[in-house]
Amino acid sequence: MSKSTLLAILLLAFLEIALGQNLFNAFNACKSGFGVDMDTFNALKSGDFSVRSPLVECFGECLVKKAGFMNEDLSFNKGTIVNFVKRFIKPAAAEEVYAKCTTDVEPALCTMAFDVYQCIYENAYAKWGTKKTE
Repeated sequence: MSKSTLLAILLLAFLEIALGQNLFNAFNACKSGFGVDMDTFNALKSGDFSVRSPLVECFGECLVKKAGFMNEDLSFNKGTIVNFVKRFIKPAAAEEVYAKCTTDVEPALCTMAFDVYQCIYENAYAKWGTKKTE
């Protein structure tokens, strides 16, 4: 196992503990079905959406479902998403991001989950540094 792979695994394990979402297990459950490697996962995790393709969109849907952000019926788990996002920004801002990114979304396999993930990432990132002080 290379050092970069080991580092990525350790980072994911830390994220699982620190962020309360089992992203590592979600990644492992989804990667083989879509042939997505750790570099692609890390790109998505860091907001690099240039890796987008139909296959990566479906991987993203699998990932958000396995992590508990989205249900099989394509509905979103508001509490899970808001609780995750408010770890980084103020709770009111997390609610705003959720509403902005999930309101009037057309249910569509793969693309919807990816679009919502990208919207949440970009809008939460724009509010980064507004972490709650309460």
